[in-house]
Amino acid sequence: MTIQEPGWLPDQQEADAGGLSPIGLLCDGILSAIGQISNNPEEATVEIGTRINNILSLFSETEFEVSSAKRRISALKSDLRRVTEQLAVLRQEQFGQSSEKDRGDLLEEDLGLALEDEFDEEPKEKPKGKRARKVPKDIRVITVDHFPDDMSCGSCGDNLKSIKREVRVGKFRIVPEHLVLVQDAYHTCACNREICKENKPVAAKSGNYIMKGRGMEPEFAAEAACQKFFEHTPPYRLERRLRNANINLARQTIDKAVAHLAKHLRPIQDELHAHVLSGHTAQMDETPVKVQAPGKGKCDTGYFWVINRDEANWNSEAQPAVVYRYAHSRAGAVAEELLSWASLRFLQTDGYAGYNRLFKDNGQNEGLMPSRCNAHARRKFFEAHLATESKLAAKVVQMYRKMYAVEKAAKGLPPAEREKLRLQKTLPIMTELKAILTKHEADASGKLKTAISYTLNGFDGLQRFVFDGRLEIDNNGVERCIRGVALTKKNSLFAGSHDAADVWAIYYSLIESARLNKVNPRSYLNWLVQEIERSRGMVDYSQLMPWHCPVGRIDN
Repeated sequence: MTIQEPGWLPDQQEADAGGLSPIGLLCDGILSAIGQISNNPEEATVEIGTRINNILSLFSETEFEVSSAKRRISALKSDLRRVTEQLAVLRQEQFGQSSEKDRGDLLEEDLGLALEDEFDEEPKEKPKGKRARKVPKDIRVITVDHFPDDMSCGSCGDNLKSIKREVRVGKFRIVPEHLVLVQDAYHTCACNREICKENKPVAAKSGNYIMKGRGMEPEFAAEAACQKFFEHTPPYRLERRLRNANINLARQTIDKAVAHLAKHLRPIQDELHAHVLSGHTAQMDETPVKVQAPGKGKCDTGYFWVINRDEANWNSEAQPAVVYRYAHSRAGAVAEELLSWASLRFLQTDGYAGYNRLFKDNGQNEGLMPSRCNAHARRKFFEAHLATESKLAAKVVQMYRKMYAVEKAAKGLPPAEREKLRLQKTLPIMTELKAILTKHEADASGKLKTAISYTLNGFDGLQRFVFDGRLEIDNNGVERCIRGVALTKKNSLFAGSHDAADVWAIYYSLIESARLNKVNPRSYLNWLVQEIERSRGMVDYSQLMPWHCPVGRIDN
């Protein structure tokens, strides 16, 4: 008897040379075995064959339903991927550029890209339980003793005595705007002896240096600067809190004190600038800032030029620093002037054309070599993939992910080992990347064309980090230093004047350099004020760098 498989799927027919599926072959074998039994009634054989055919028919229908469900699931995944991409684009338009790490996770997980990487580490387990509360040693502790409501003995009526004292975990209390008024009393002294009447009385002199003749201490101005440039709180909020404490101190007075203190801190900014330009490599970027222009009815646009030196990824004894300089223009001439006396070998930047004049052979900075930022190139391919669903763009992002995995493995290694690892792992990826982009450059269009052209035009600078272990794969370090400026710009809307913008640059040079050296910026500024006040300005400013600060060290 031959088994019939009604509605059997074509792909199942291909599973067997005779047109039967594996289960069909099994059932056919059962019928053949039954047929070989002697004296077996034909009616029983026919009945068994009919039942088996019914089973196969039901199995065929079930398989067809499973196949249809798989197709529906595939279609739903495709719709989900498209909606996810549209949502990512809308988020970028609404909130601006986000973290490269977060956007990379979106590309890999939500878009379903399978990325294999030999450098991937196993996910770390999240710490269990609550973290231990850190309490500074110098914090003021207020102890409150608690006794029973009834302190009399129930038997004899005498007063109870404490036999056990249990001190429990303390509770933090905030004392808002705790101000102290410091009054200076200057004494005039003289000798009362008869023989000393000819000696004139001696009067005490004021010891104020930084804030001489002003109604606040330099520590007050330093705190106001920290609140604005470190905590990104506009001065009007400080003015409001002071008014709530019945102190009528105008924000203009506070701003003038902050600007006055900045004049005494400017030499430290110059020392940071000299330190940054004396290294092997530096990163440079610029960011716009709105500056109030009285009489124009609108704001001018100025620029903060940021130069960063951070060797922490390959030098355990690194002394990182970043310097901010304000300028009215974004022209390349400003960058050339800021680097006119640099001894740098490499300068890492983005693709802004204004930096090109720095690398001319006959320029003022002859010998300075360009190094480009791969994060900018990767971001363009990521955006091209979101806009066009280009498989080429997705492949390039995967290649960049592998290169960044190499950088993760190379972090903390000496320069020679970093270079060796990059030559072994990263250089083949860069070579393949250039070949792929060159092959598809002519056929690309839109955002993908822009991304390919951007990468190929600066490819030498993009791969320069491979051949020097002291270079970084991108200039994210200097871009992280701009985050604080962005927050202050958002909360303050604009700088009051060009001179005020220059004050911003001074404080950000000190605050961000302190952060790079894991020093609390508030502690650092107060230490600077105390040293300058103590020495009355006669101090070696090179000894006031953040890495010399003895207070405010951050453990992690």
